[in-house]
This record gives sequence, structure tokens and C-alpha cells, in this order.
Amino acid sequence: MVGFKIFSFMSCMFFMMSLAMFLSGVLSVVYDYNLIIEWEVLSMNSSLVSMSFLFDWMSLVFLGSVCLISGSIMKYSEYYMEGEVNFMRFSFILVMFVVSMWLLIISPNMISLLLGWDGLGLTSYALVIYYQNELSCNAGMLTVLSNRLGDVAILMSIALMFSEGSWDFYSFPYKMDNGLVFLVILAGFTKSAQMPFSAWLPAAMAAPTPVSALVHSSTLVTAGVYLLIRFDKIIQKSDLSLVLLSVSVLTMFMAGLGAVFESDMKKVVALSTLSQLGLMIMILGAGMKELAFFHLITHAMFKSSLFMSVGFMIHTSNGSQDSRQMSSFGLSSPVLGVMLGTTNLALCGFPFLAGFYSKDSMLEYMHTSNMNLGFLVLIMFGTGLTVAYSFRMLYLSTSWVSVTSSVSSLSDFSFNVLKSVVVLFSASLFMGFLMYWVAVPISAASYMSEPQKYSIVLISVTSGVTVYSIMQMNKMKYIKEFKVIGVSLSSMWFMGQLSTKLPSTGAMMMGLNSMKLMDMGWLEYYGGQGGRSLMLSMSELLQSSQTSLMVKSFMVTVMISFVFFVSMG
Repeated sequence: MVGFKIFSFMSCMFFMMSLAMFLSGVLSVVYDYNLIIEWEVLSMNSSLVSMSFLFDWMSLVFLGSVCLISGSIMKYSEYYMEGEVNFMRFSFILVMFVVSMWLLIISPNMISLLLGWDGLGLTSYALVIYYQNELSCNAGMLTVLSNRLGDVAILMSIALMFSEGSWDFYSFPYKMDNGLVFLVILAGFTKSAQMPFSAWLPAAMAAPTPVSALVHSSTLVTAGVYLLIRFDKIIQKSDLSLVLLSVSVLTMFMAGLGAVFESDMKKVVALSTLSQLGLMIMILGAGMKELAFFHLITHAMFKSSLFMSVGFMIHTSNGSQDSRQMSSFGLSSPVLGVMLGTTNLALCGFPFLAGFYSKDSMLEYMHTSNMNLGFLVLIMFGTGLTVAYSFRMLYLSTSWVSVTSSVSSLSDFSFNVLKSVVVLFSASLFMGFLMYWVAVPISAASYMSEPQKYSIVLISVTSGVTVYSIMQMNKMKYIKEFKVIGVSLSSMWFMGQLSTKLPSTGAMMMGLNSMKLMDMGWLEYYGGQGGRSLMLSMSELLQSSQTSLMVKSFMVTVMISFVFFVSMG
């Protein structure tokens, strides 16, 4: 009962803060008003160490989105974490996680940003290992070590920015050293799980589903995208935008293929998040940060509601995450089934849902820009894969293949789930329209003709339906004939093995060889062990000579002392 009150109180508080932040964000757009709060901590010669907070339309709208999703997740946790013994620990870590994201959003200063950046890494590790089994501990270690690379890049960038006399990147000169910009890009790639740091994002599914819904929609994985959005002008000036474009398109393509072949329902949604992150960084590399932020907000809305619907399916399936054992979700929970289907359509970019306004604008901009044909083909095929795995998820969850009591029982329905999901479901319907016409100052106009406009939708849907049809026809025979291809696609091009087994195996072999050669080899023979053997043999000789009947002990002692003093002299 106490846990119920805590979750309800935090949920109400987050909802009120969300309303205030959204209204402030709209007023900031209308009146073009920004607020910067700066606290001087230390001044050394020409360098100023300060804590800065920036409240502009972007940070206020993002804060409102994070608060709205956090409030819904807290309400959802009343159902999902029911009966949990350590609910106080769970709620405390979750609140600290959200506070760390707040600090990162409003920090235009690299030093104050590091507080939120490291806070996200620490609290996400605590949440991933929450269930404290071997799978969770391995996933948590992979997550925290992958993110530590980004933390090191941020620390190195802070050291390099020291020569500029300031760490405020909103007032930074828009021409930085390419090495410094590359460190910032590297930090964004590790936090947003771009290639080759993609393995930790599906592994983080070991956390409870409310945590996954929060992490993979608006907080941890979007932190890297948000950092790159803030550094957008500096990145465009540094000629490293091609790196963003290349890596993000490959990540989107790889994640889409992995989601089509994945059978774990939570990992399918996680891989779809990775695909959408690649889409955001792709349009960011093309120079449209407003569109990237727009898709970040709309994606957060429908992805969190999609995660909560999938979590309800897992909960009612006795904890099983295998999508092949889930069916008849539309029969057992018609309302949540409609929500799951609609949010899947929003993910596909169905007209007039939240994802349509951002994804359609992105694809239009990429088609009208001076883009390589290979990039365009990968982008369109990656968008088609989004349609394919969304249709596959709908088919597996709503088909009436195996109606079992655990799936089709109506007793597991919870009103708390409906109340928590309906808020974000409404946002999935209307947030794209409201933000496109009210909040986001997008100035890019569409110059496409009607055939070009319809060709984008036609290519996306056709490629998605084609891939889905191939998956349904003779699927097992296809994978048996091309076993290596099927395994590589379902395992994200062996990214997990390359991120875990390869570096750990190399380090362990180096440690074994060094131990054999150094600790147990010549260094030990001529070092500690050799010295010990020499001293023992000399002591044994001395003792045997002192106990001899032929020589007196004092004569031996005098002679040894004499020899010692002569040699020292």
C-alpha cells in the first residue's frame, strides 16, 4: 500500500511538471525567449569554471516529454512491480535516473553536463542489474563499459576545451579542432548505441519493462542524440557530418534486419529503437537538427506506449518474452490490442499519426538533398524494414494460433495499465500534429511533385510487405539453407560477440601469457623465488657449518664477518 502511494504521488508530480514545461516551451517559441542561469564556481586566469542551465524551447519541450513519460511509467509500475519487495529502492533509482536526464537536458556546459551524463550511466547500471541474476549482471556490465567509452570521450573533450577558456558550447566559436569534435561524436555514438557500440542496447532489456520503456524512449539512448543536436553547428563546420550520416544509415539498416529475424518481443522493440535512433542521427548529419529533435519527441511518445503494451503481454504470458508463444492479444485485451496496433502504425509512419509528420519530412528532405544513390537505397530499405518488423509484431501478437489460458484470460486486465498507456497513446495520435504546427520551428518547405511524394510511401510499404512476405513463406527452409546469414542477421552482424567475447578473450590470453612468462617464468626465477632459494641455501650452509664438530662456531662467525667487512670496504 505504501508503494502504491509513492508511485501515485510521483506520477502526479511528474504530470504537473510536464504540463508546466510544455506550456513554457510553447511560450518560448511564441515570444522567442530563452533563459540562461550561470553560477561561477571557479575562475583561473582566463578560464571560468561555471554551472550553467539553459531553458530554451528545445530543452523545455524535451523536459515536458520526459516528465510526461516518467509519470506514465510510475503509474504503470503500480501494476508491473506489484508484490516487489524492494519497491522503495526501485522508485528511488528511477527518480534519480530521471533527475540525471533533467540535468543533461538543461546543461549547455560540458562540466555540468557531465553530472547528468555520469548519473545516467550509474543509475542505468543499477536498473539493468535490478533482478540480480547472471544475465542481468552480464548485460549491466556490457552497458556500463560501453557507456564508459563515451564518458572518457567527454572528459578528454573537457580537457581539450580548457585552452578555449570556456566550456559553454552555446557560446563556443563555431570552428573547433576536428579531434575535439570527433570525441563529442564518439560520446554520442556510445550513448545512442550506434555501430560498433550497438550490442549493449538489446542486452539492456534485462531490466524491468517499466525501465525499458523509459530508457529506450526518452532518456538514456536519446542522450547521445541530444548532445549531437546541441553541437550541430560545430559538427557541420568541422566536415565530420559524413561520419554521422554513414554510421547512422548502417545502424538503421542493421537494426532493421535484426528486428525482422528476432523472436524475443522486447528485443524487437529495442532494435526498432536502435533503427529510429539511426534515423535521427542520419537527418542530423544532413544538417536538419529541428527535424531530428522533432522525431526524437514523437518517437518517445509512441515507443513508450508500445513498450508498455508489450510489457503487459509479457506479464500475462507468465514472463515469457518469446513472441512465438504470444497470440490472441486482441481477443484477451481489445483496448490494449488497439493501442498496440495504432502505435505500431505510428512507428511505420502511417498518415496523420505522430510518426508520420517527422518521418515523412525526413524522407522528403533526404530525397531533395544532394545525396548519394547508395545512401538513398539504404535509407528507403531501412524504412521498409520498419514496416516489415511492425507487421510481423502485429501478426505474432494478434493472430489466433494458440489460445491458451494465460494469454486469453481477462482476469489479468488492470485499470492502472489502461490509465498509464492512454496518456501516451493520445500523445502518439496528436503530438506530431501539435508539435509540427505549434512548437517546432521547422522552416524547410517541400518542393516535391505528387508522383515523388507518393513514391516515398509506395517504396517503403512495398519493401516492407515484400520482406514480411518472404519471412512468412518457407521461413525455416530459408534459414537452414543460409545458416550463417540467418544467424548473423539475428545477432546484429555478430556485434554482441565482437563486443564481449573478442576483447575479453584477448585480454584473458594476454594475462595468461604474461603470468606464464613473467610471474611464473624468468622474472620469478631470477627475482623473488630465485632470491628466496639463494638465501635458503646460504642459511642452510651457515647452519651446517656452525653445527660441525671440526670447526668451532665462533671461528666461523668471525671469518664470515671478516669477509663481509672486507667486501664492503
